[in-house]
Amino acid sequence: MNTTTAERLPTAGRIEARDLIVDYQTDKGTVRALDCPEFSVEPGSNVAVMGPSGCGKSTLLGLLAGLAVPTNGTVAVGDITISSLSEQERVSFRRRSLGMIYQADNLLPHLTVEENVGLQLAICRSELAADHRTDPTELLERLGLADLARRLPDQLSGGQRQRVAVARAIVHGPSVILADEPTGALDTEHAERVIELLVNVQQQTGATMVLVTHDPGIGAHLDRTVVLTRPVLPGESDDAH
Repeated sequence: MNTTTAERLPTAGRIEARDLIVDYQTDKGTVRALDCPEFSVEPGSNVAVMGPSGCGKSTLLGLLAGLAVPTNGTVAVGDITISSLSEQERVSFRRRSLGMIYQADNLLPHLTVEENVGLQLAICRSELAADHRTDPTELLERLGLADLARRLPDQLSGGQRQRVAVARAIVHGPSVILADEPTGALDTEHAERVIELLVNVQQQTGATMVLVTHDPGIGAHLDRTVVLTRPVLPGESDDAH
């Protein structure tokens, strides 16, 4: 049986995006949400994406995740051009290759910590080889979260919940980790603990990570920072925003 593009794991976690444009049509005309001529991240490295409100940070992350396709341009992860995949192929790609973390932890309230992490693995299991799976119990132990395994989300602090979200994001062995303001709802102390855990996990697994943040202190923990600028349409001044 032939293996489709979406069924292959990327040969490496290198991210390469070129000539990205995202435009939306509104009642008032065209709105440009992103204008990014080039964005790349080497395999196994990490990068913080920063910039003013409205510059397209979350839009870029959505394109890298295959949640949307650009109006113009290409997005590739390893040897897979995800911007050319069908919607179903992009869903399969996300299950196999991406670990995603958001500002809201999105833990299911009726499941324990161990069950929340295990559910992610179960969702991805049919599309993963055995060597790309991690036992949830072992993972929680390795991340120092074993004592939380039987707790429900409402029995955890905000920082603990986000650390569990990190575990859930990597249990299936993704080649790429995408994080959208993962510490945005936390105080400084808990934010530091979460970002240290996240960077340590990324380095230990060899995954490639892109993290969106508005906080220079969080960005300083990463290898490199890319600053986006607010996009404008041709003939439009930046003052219009």
